[in-house]
Amino acid sequence: MPHEQWEIWLDTQISPIIAKWMNEYTGYVVKSSYSLNLHFLKDSEIYYRAKAAGNVILVSKDADFPILITRLGAPPKLINIKIGNCDNRTLWAFLKPNILSAIDICVLSDVEIVELE
Repeated sequence: MPHEQWEIWLDTQISPIIAKWMNEYTGYVVKSSYSLNLHFLKDSEIYYRAKAAGNVILVSKDADFPILITRLGAPPKLINIKIGNCDNRTLWAFLKPNILSAIDICVLSDVEIVELE
């Protein structure tokens, strides 16, 4: 499935600037929860909206999304970030070396959750 058919949605705790940088770096459509107007919703509501949208990869630090996807299935798929609170540059430095391979795993395989630690 070509990558143009997939969108990446960043969870609320990840700054919209990361969406911009990730879009420029990966070539994927990357949207922040703010641009999607999801920042005020519960995780379960975000999950169901992403499921309805189809080929969505959520990027989140939130422990609730792995539980939801394990229990209810994909889509959406998840890149689960295991890093504490940090500034945007530190987060991007953490993500950048591994984000393309994490996305490829989500897009090209049956793996539902990829953890970045």
